[in-house]
Amino acid sequence: MLISTEILVKTARLILIYGGLTILLLGIFGSLMVIIIFNYYPLNENPFSIYIRVIGILSFLFLPIYFLPNIVTFGFEINWLALNGTFCKFQMSYAVFTITSIFILNCFISFNRYSIISSSPKIRSFNSIKLSRYLVCGALIIIWFAFGMPVVILFDNVPQENLNGTAICTSRSRALLLFAALFYFPLLEGVLPILLAIYFWYITRKLVKRLNNQHVIQRFDRQITRTYMFQIAGNAIASLPFATINLYRSLTMEKKRSENEENVVQFLRLLAICLFYVQYSTDFYIYMITSSEFRMRACHILSFWHHFRRYWNNRVIQAQV
Repeated sequence: MLISTEILVKTARLILIYGGLTILLLGIFGSLMVIIIFNYYPLNENPFSIYIRVIGILSFLFLPIYFLPNIVTFGFEINWLALNGTFCKFQMSYAVFTITSIFILNCFISFNRYSIISSSPKIRSFNSIKLSRYLVCGALIIIWFAFGMPVVILFDNVPQENLNGTAICTSRSRALLLFAALFYFPLLEGVLPILLAIYFWYITRKLVKRLNNQHVIQRFDRQITRTYMFQIAGNAIASLPFATINLYRSLTMEKKRSENEENVVQFLRLLAICLFYVQYSTDFYIYMITSSEFRMRACHILSFWHHFRRYWNNRVIQAQV
C-alpha cells in the first residue's frame, strides 16, 4: 500500500511538471494576446477593456513569477522559497496581492456589465473610462496595503518540528493561516465569484426583458457578458479543489497522519495546485471559443504577425544574397 501511494505522489509531481509548464506557456501567450487585442481600437474605448487589460497584465506576470517557482518547489522538490527569507516574503505577498486584485477586478467587470443596460442614468454614468482608471488604481493600492503588507510582515521561513526542523515559507501566525483556509480561499476563490456571476446574470436578464429591446446592448457587449459568466464559473471550478485541500490541511494540522495518508493528501494537493493555476491561463481561450468578434480580431493579429515574419525573413534572405 505504501508503494502504491508513493507512486501516486510521483505521478502527481510529473503531472504538475509537464502539465504546469504547458499551462504556463499557454497562459503567458494567452495573457499577452488579451492585452494586445483589448488595446486595439475600438475595444480600448470600452471601460470594460481597462479591467481586462489589467487582469491580463497581472496573469502574464503571475505565471512566471509565482507559478514557475511552485512547479520547481512541488514538482522538482527544489524549495526555492526556503532559500531566502526576502524571496519568501515577496512571493507570498505578491501571490495574495495578485489573487485578491483579480477577484476585485472581476467584481468591477460584473458591475460594468450591469451598468451598460441599467435603466438608471446614474448607474449608467459609472460606465466610463475615467472612472475605470481611478477604480483600478485605487483598488490596487488598497489591496496592497490591506492584504500584501500583512503578508510581508507575518510570512517568513519558519522551521517545522514535524519536518525535523526544515524551514518552509509560511506564516508565523496560525490565525492568519486559519483565516486563509477558512475564509480567504473558500470565499474569494470559490463561493463569492459564483454568487457574483449568478447575481449579475439574473439582474442583466431581468433588465433586458423589462426593456424588451435586445439591441440596447451592442453585439460585442452581449458576447463579452456571456463570456464573462463562463470565465467566472471556470475560475471557481479550478479554485475549489485547492481551497478544499488547504482547508482540510489547516483543520487537521495537529493530527498525526500515517505515511500512506500523507501521500494521499500530497497527491490531491499537487493536482489541486496544477488545476488552480488553470484559471490564470484560460481567459484568452474562453474568449476565442465564446466570442466570434474576439476570435476575428485574434486571427487578424496572428495573421499580421505571420505576414510580417515572412516579409522580414525574405528581406534577410535578399540581404544575404
